[in-house]
Amino acid sequence: MKENQDFDLVFKDNSEAKKIAENIRKLIAATFQNIEEKVYGGAKVKLALYSEVDTKLTLCGLQEGKEDSCMLYVHHVPVLDHPRLEYSGKGKHAKTIRFTSVHEVVDEDIVWLFNKVKEALN
Repeated sequence: MKENQDFDLVFKDNSEAKKIAENIRKLIAATFQNIEEKVYGGAKVKLALYSEVDTKLTLCGLQEGKEDSCMLYVHHVPVLDHPRLEYSGKGKHAKTIRFTSVHEVVDEDIVWLFNKVKEALN
């Protein structure tokens, strides 16, 4: 994965949200080939988006949420049928999963979700 040095600016230092995001970020890099990380936003709203390098198609995103939570935005998977993952918000282009603890992030669940994104694009 082509990482962006500005990733550290998206989350407060040593926060639970940052620990969660770093874990998910590793899973993004391990699951998707040829993916690029870009950081967008200003002082109040910062967001790391992940897209395929060749197509510039956004696959997912990470953002610090309220109360030291981490928001995982997932594109291309409108319906989620998983026993431990559920969308906490609905958006026009992406659905949101909110994590409040690093212990909520189960690697196999997140990889399952990312594989659903890959399936949706094929």
